[in-house]
Amino acid sequence: MFEPNYDSRNKYQYIGFLPNSVRIKEHGLWGMNDLDGNEILTSQFMEVFTLSAGNRLIAAREGSFWQIFNLKGDPINNEKYDSLYPFYGMFGMTKIQKNGKYGLLNKMGKIIIPTAYKKIEKFGKGIVLHNFDLSTEFITRKELLQLPEIRHDLKNEQIKSPIKNILKTKITNKHKFY
Repeated sequence: MFEPNYDSRNKYQYIGFLPNSVRIKEHGLWGMNDLDGNEILTSQFMEVFTLSAGNRLIAAREGSFWQIFNLKGDPINNEKYDSLYPFYGMFGMTKIQKNGKYGLLNKMGKIIIPTAYKKIEKFGKGIVLHNFDLSTEFITRKELLQLPEIRHDLKNEQIKSPIKNILKTKITNKHKFY
């Protein structure tokens, strides 16, 4: 079996330059350095990528869970997600999945739609939210900008239609499809 040679000239298996950082692969694992070569995340992750170049967030997968870090290498929260899907072109939002439910993070990594949905999709100029009761909600880009930041899980009685509860006093022009 061939063993790679990691001498000083060939330390990394891969180097990929990004606007604010450098993705590196070392001994089969991924990490992140700043543009000066200083380590941001040690090479211990299965995957790493930037979520939002403008706000400098890094997604890193260790085992089967994802965590989000800032460019100092600090986790932005204690949450670990089953999956992350950046919605490029939609204000830097990221779709998150945790325990089989979907939600959305804003470009700063704050929860704006809690993980309470069966499915979330981009559609036209907005987002379609599929509830577990088979109803569907549509939120326009304008309405998304008006959403408050949500920090923790909703109480059980709010789970059925959390967006209705969130938007009740904030937005009057909401479209709902059944």
